[in-house]
Amino acid sequence: MKIDIVCTTKSKYIKCVADEMARWVKTYVHDLKDYHENECVDLLVIGFDDTLFEDKELLNFIQSLNRQKIKNVALINCFYINNKQLMKIIKLCQDQQLPLMREQYTFKMSFDQRKEINPLIIDNARLYIEDMVNVIRNYY
Repeated sequence: MKIDIVCTTKSKYIKCVADEMARWVKTYVHDLKDYHENECVDLLVIGFDDTLFEDKELLNFIQSLNRQKIKNVALINCFYINNKQLMKIIKLCQDQQLPLMREQYTFKMSFDQRKEINPLIIDNARLYIEDMVNVIRNYY
């Protein structure tokens, strides 16, 4: 099973969580700009965070994805106030007719947690990726 995890270069919190997820499924995290979508992928996990500005890099990346090459897409999101960015990305994936997994992993970072990520967030991310892999392995 081929699993790729990509994340935006702007978020250091998503990078930490994505690294742990990648370690759990024995792969690596790629930056959006460095990712080559030429191979067929069973699961593509896209990580991003809540930003005040529209992330053109993320939007262009999702628009460049091909349904024939990507079998399943999962999203992980870090937000501070609300998760409107996640809703926009879900809508964009649906508009692109990407095979979006039903469950997304999202977590809230409070401003006093900015120095260190709660270990519970890491543990839940590991459970999430393990569940997504099991769903794909057993049902697709």
